[in-house]
Formats: sequence, C-alpha cells, structure tokens
Amino acid sequence: MAVQTSTTIQETLERVRTLAERSGAAEAETYFEFITLAEARVREREVELIQQSAITGLGLRVLRDRKMGFLYTTDLRRNVIDELVLRTIALADQATPRDENKLPDQAFPPQGNLEIFDDAIAAMRPEQLIPLARSMEDNAVARDQKIQTTLDTRAGYAIGEVHFSNTFIPYQVFRSTTSWLTCTAVATDGGQKREGTYSDRKRIFLDLNTPERIGRKAAERALARLGAKPVPSTKVPVIFEAEAAGAFVGGLFGAFNGLNVIEQRSFLAGRKGQQIASPLVTIVDDGIQRRGLGSRPFDGEGSQTRKTVVVENGVLARFLHTVSTARRHNVQPTGNAARGYDSLPTVGPTNFYIDSGSSKPDAMIQEVPRGLYVTGTAGFGFDIAAGEYSQQVEGHWIEGGKLVRPVEGITVAGKLGDMLLGIDAVGRDLEFRTTFAAPTIRFKELTIGGV
Repeated sequence: MAVQTSTTIQETLERVRTLAERSGAAEAETYFEFITLAEARVREREVELIQQSAITGLGLRVLRDRKMGFLYTTDLRRNVIDELVLRTIALADQATPRDENKLPDQAFPPQGNLEIFDDAIAAMRPEQLIPLARSMEDNAVARDQKIQTTLDTRAGYAIGEVHFSNTFIPYQVFRSTTSWLTCTAVATDGGQKREGTYSDRKRIFLDLNTPERIGRKAAERALARLGAKPVPSTKVPVIFEAEAAGAFVGGLFGAFNGLNVIEQRSFLAGRKGQQIASPLVTIVDDGIQRRGLGSRPFDGEGSQTRKTVVVENGVLARFLHTVSTARRHNVQPTGNAARGYDSLPTVGPTNFYIDSGSSKPDAMIQEVPRGLYVTGTAGFGFDIAAGEYSQQVEGHWIEGGKLVRPVEGITVAGKLGDMLLGIDAVGRDLEFRTTFAAPTIRFKELTIGGV
C-alpha cells in the first residue's frame, strides 16, 4: 500500500481524534506509522533473496474516566476507521480505571535537525543492494585462503514515517532512514570450522563502514576463532571489547526501566542517589544524539525526547520513563516511550550507552598478567530482578599482557552490582553500530566457568 500524502494523513488523524472526542472520549491519541524495508542476501555470489515490504497502520488510544481503550488497523478506509473509533471507546468502558491513565499534555518546540533522514537511502532501489552484499562476500573470501565461503551476507535499508497527535499535542511528524550491512564468514582449517560476523547500521548511508571493511573484519573474526578451546574454571580480570560491552549494556537496560523498578523487578530498585558502579562509569540514554539510530524528535506518546544521564560517575541519578511510569514515580517523563502503531507505549531505549573513558584498549590488555578478553556473547545471561549474570562467551586468553590463544565454550558470571562497582578501566573507543553501545571495559575480577 502506498503511503498517503502528509496532508491526507494529518486530516485523517485529526478527523479520527475529533470523532473519538465527540463520541465520549475525554482524551484521544492517534499514531500512524509507515515503514518500507528492503534487503538483499547473497551467498557464494548467488542472490539467495531480494525482498521489499511495507508496513502501514493506525493506532487509536482513548481515555475516559481514567479507563483506557486501544485498537489499531491497517485498513484505512473511512468506514473501517469510524468503526474502530466506536469499538475503542467500548473497550475503554470495560477497562479498569487507573490513576496513571493520562495522555501527555505539554507541547514543545521543534528539536531541530537530528539528521536521521537520508535522501540517498530514500532514493535507493532493492537491486542496488546486491553489489554491496557481493562486495562484502568477495572481500571476506579474499582475506585468507581459509575463508572459502560465507554463511550470511546481507545489505538492507528501511524508510519510516511517524505521524502523531492527541487531544493536547498538535499534529507532528518525523521521517527516518536506516541502512545496514552484515557479513558472516566461515573459516575452515582441516575439519574445524568457525564463523565470524561483523555488521554496521547507520542513519546516513555514507556513515556506514565500507563493504570491503565489513567483509575483511568478518573474515578476521572467523580466523581468530580457529583453534579455540575452553580454559579451566578460575577467577581473573575480564575485558569486554567494545562490541561485547555494548551487548552487556543492552542486557543491563531493563534495570533502569521505570516500570521494572516500580514492580520490584530491578536490582536497582530503591538505589537512586547511591553509588552503584565505579566512578569511571557514566551511562546515558540520548534520544537527541545527532544521527543516532535511536534518535527521534518525540517518543511513542508524543513526549519530547532528550538526553538523560542515568548513572553519573557511578551514582544512580534517575530511571527511564513513559508518561505512565513517570506519574507513578512522581517525576517527569524522559521521552522513552517505545511503540509501533499496533502496540501501547512501553519503556524502551533510544541511544543507550556507557560513555567514553580515558584508557587505551591495548593498554587495558597489557596491564593484565592473566585474564580473559571477551569478543562475543551468546544467549541471554541476565537476571535483572536478582542482579545475577551468567553468560556464554568467546574471546582470547591473556597471558603477560598479550592475547595468546582463542577460547570458547566458557561462561562468565558475577553479581551485577559487584561487576559494575568492579569496573577498573573504561576505554576511549566508543562507537555506535546499534542502539546499545559501550567502549572497551575491564572488570577487576569475574568467575570463569570452563573445564
């Protein structure tokens, strides 16, 4: 389905909202979303898949007597939408009243240009992705004779629009783009095979790592895993390189979710204002970061996005909120409502990261006489409520300040509170390739579960 013009969408949203209010809603919110996605996958120079799809939908939320109703549709015909309004109000009548049921009621000035839309991506066609994917594969295979094939090589892009209005906030809209490249190379040595993946995702196409670099990096990661073996169980310093540290930060996000805190599902509940991490650690959620993958001018319920420091020099400063969770905490919302047209707002990240430190990653390794350098994690190892961490990892063993051999088939474990307090070095190599990011970080001591 082709997206309507912005004028038509605005007229539709305002008509739906007005009809809802005239039909008995005290407050009404309309959320329209349109996304076009395209991706090409290549293996052994053959195009395995090239696809393009579009998602279009309208969500309506109404409130009356502190009760909420929500429905959505992908059918934008007038009679269907009119029926949607009546059914949504009927659902609200059957709901349980809740004190926090109140829509945002503060309009705000424009954020300025966040540079999250790229005309070059918007003009792309799916077939243009094929040479990008082939280039990644060619460069992976050319890196070493032990790389003879790839498991997965893909290039893609997405173009999106969000249109919003509610009873209090005038119609607003933003457009965004994303492009990505990813390659998984396979290294073979005798009967042993190992995979290595490298990928990048950006708002602006020219900001992407080149296909050549992504292919080579994937190959290098696969080659580095050849000969990997477990190590004996022990307790040693552990370094998470930047990408692995970013994955760690992603798993940690739920501890800062205001709803989890209210419902006692975060080990950080009741710790606001306390030292919960090393003074080297500052954690930020930045919804207005220039060209950020999670940046947007307003969140899923129309609140203004912002930069929020959640941990400052190790001290827990604040949690992240939607309007509903903020009211329950008696604080201001942070612009962290995440949603689609078919879902209600929940607390979600924008650009969530550990801020850069001052240490050189190479020096962080050189300072460790014996320890582990983690380059990848697998599975979900977080128990946010209990504050426990245990995750399968891979990487390299450190002896005498040098990476001496690849390791795999081991786990790293610890109590999250102790881990955060035990960070004794933070690198200067912060890079954003997903919405979660971190520089290289070093933990003073963690438990290694091996053979």
